[in-house]
Amino acid sequence: MLYSDRPISTPRQDVLGRSGFALELARAIDNLDLSTDGFVMGLLGDWGAGKTSVIELIARYLRHIEMSRASESLVLNDASPQRRSLEDLEAMSEVYERIEPRIVAMGALNQNLTYWEKINRKQEFTRWLGSASDAEIADRYFELKLKVEAAPRNIVIRFSPWLIAGKAELTQALLSELARGLEEKLGDEVAASFGKVLKRLSEFAPVVGSGLDLLTSTPVGKVASAFGTWTGGVAGAMISGPTLDDAREQLRASLRSRANQKVVVIIDDLDRLTPAEALEMVSLVKSLGDLPNVLYFLSYSEAQLVELISSALSLDGRSYLEKIVQYPKHLPPVDDADLSNLLDADLEVLFRGITDEEASRLTGSWHSVFRHYLSTPRHVRRFVNSLSVALAALSDHADRVDLALMTVLELYEPSVYAWLRRNIDMVVS
Repeated sequence: MLYSDRPISTPRQDVLGRSGFALELARAIDNLDLSTDGFVMGLLGDWGAGKTSVIELIARYLRHIEMSRASESLVLNDASPQRRSLEDLEAMSEVYERIEPRIVAMGALNQNLTYWEKINRKQEFTRWLGSASDAEIADRYFELKLKVEAAPRNIVIRFSPWLIAGKAELTQALLSELARGLEEKLGDEVAASFGKVLKRLSEFAPVVGSGLDLLTSTPVGKVASAFGTWTGGVAGAMISGPTLDDAREQLRASLRSRANQKVVVIIDDLDRLTPAEALEMVSLVKSLGDLPNVLYFLSYSEAQLVELISSALSLDGRSYLEKIVQYPKHLPPVDDADLSNLLDADLEVLFRGITDEEASRLTGSWHSVFRHYLSTPRHVRRFVNSLSVALAALSDHADRVDLALMTVLELYEPSVYAWLRRNIDMVVS
């Protein structure tokens, strides 16, 4: 298989020109002041349009923006600090990423290079890279990365709600992930505050099944009338200890005290949930959306998510969503030229030794056939994967351009493809 449906993660992989858009969003996130209340941003785009790739680029740019700042105060080899540009850091990362898998593997074996003497670390880098100058570059990037990770300005936490089975666990799962992810970066106080909210929610869980209404401070009386009675043990737990409001305000105070750091919670693929789960997740973001120094970055197909919410609530899902997402940003459209470039890059790998005649026919095929079906990056990847299998099996027995055209028909016009297979003798004669 030539490609999985994996997103790109570096600007050098960007064939569609999305890097500038991702950098713009990363700078906006980095500069936002969220000390009073939180903020909710949305990245909107159709399925397969490349939203996850843009998220990967945003996370990378956030790290490099912080590393650029950190480079102003990091002294290396007794030299004066020198601010590294994003372009410098991107070039340095290309060298560092050649050995990053080895560094990760050593960490898994409790051989943490962070604690090595610098000279020993550089010797190991030189051995791996085969170049002392490349080892120096990789070590500089490594030290900047460590400096940022020790005290990040933007703490990125990813949450995938579609991995959680059932909406009843979504609230607790998100709070647990936040507490776990922030404990190391923001300390025990913040993690403990999340823990107290989580504890109160777990005590309400037998009654409501989730934290949907509780996080919006629904009075206990309303919970009782909506969900019936509960056992004496549950009731006792619910009327003892701090109220949910108290626990939530303590969490707000803990987060507000960290004015120099913000939490960026990335929630991708909201539109892959069931209607009930989608409503639960969006409502949870609404309930937690005013936490100081917390930014929620949601990714979804607007049409799909609106349909899910409308189905769950039997009301206008678009209006509901507009009250939650404060800054929706649409993914830049992919034009035919971008998709053609993406397809050309893939076909250059598949069609090794391509002839001028094949190149000319492929160009004509793009204008007459391909561009009508391959309208998103995911469509291109799916087509290329299918074609790679077909070529592996039949390239010695079939015309490669004809095989590419037949592959498009098989994927997107199966009835036409089936008719051709049944009547192939008539067609070729």
